[in-house]
Amino acid sequence: RAGMHERNRHRAYLDYWDLAERQPSLKPFVFTNAWGGASIDYTDEAALRELTRSLLEDFYGIVGWRMPDGHLCPPVPQRADYIHVVADLLVAPGEARPLRGAGICGIDVGTGASCIYCLLGAREYGWSFIGTDIDEASLRNARRILKRNSLLEHIELRHQPDASRVFQGVALEEGEAVAFCMCNPPFHESLEHARGAADAKWRRLGRASEQGSALNYQGSTSELCCEGGEVGFVRRMAEESAEEGRRIACVWFSSLLSRESSLAPVQALLEDLGARTRCFELRQGRMAKWVVAWTFLGPKAR
Repeated sequence: RAGMHERNRHRAYLDYWDLAERQPSLKPFVFTNAWGGASIDYTDEAALRELTRSLLEDFYGIVGWRMPDGHLCPPVPQRADYIHVVADLLVAPGEARPLRGAGICGIDVGTGASCIYCLLGAREYGWSFIGTDIDEASLRNARRILKRNSLLEHIELRHQPDASRVFQGVALEEGEAVAFCMCNPPFHESLEHARGAADAKWRRLGRASEQGSALNYQGSTSELCCEGGEVGFVRRMAEESAEEGRRIACVWFSSLLSRESSLAPVQALLEDLGARTRCFELRQGRMAKWVVAWTFLGPKAR
């Protein structure tokens, strides 16, 4: 599909009927749309979860993936794009291919119950990960998925007890070093803002009266909102990344951004901190997100 990374396995047209033949539990959610093609209801959380499970098993061999109620369901193609962008950042000078293997270790800040970035990075490139999260229930579900797929040896999960901190107390301390860090930060400034956004979404879809203001907006509070929204979160992440010792402990820090308006303040902050930055647009259809990456290391050190 146009806009996806060249190495993204989901670039080709997805035939839902064809996928459902290989993943029968998806069949009840597939229907013929008004144009005669196969589709699913993207407003149905159960359908989205089954689609994610089917894609992970069919394309990546991830088995036993499931999510507890009340947690965000990640879109696999978009999450895969972020992984491939990180791989591009890690291409060694003079090399054409991304670095692969368990010797390449990264941090997934806020890995969540889905553990999606760790799973995709391990399957696509064989990387090792440290996944952190403030929610212990999310980590329990992630650990179950990793155990089912024999990935606990390469993916370490750590609990961050302090929601106001990103790395401090959990990662990049006492000489620990990694190749990269990635993050999908909470988007909203407050739960009220999240509910307002949900209302607006259902109105656009003509489903407001059916869904109701508090219904079908999946995601735990820690996944949806934090002080300052995504800009506030990345500000805290950037400031911690710039601390002495930590600034040289990771080659490339990065974060996903959901608002284009977040780019300018984030990049300005990073420049003030003395970081070199790169920005990537992830576009799939009408949806766009951005990855901002930064480093405190010169080209030779990288």
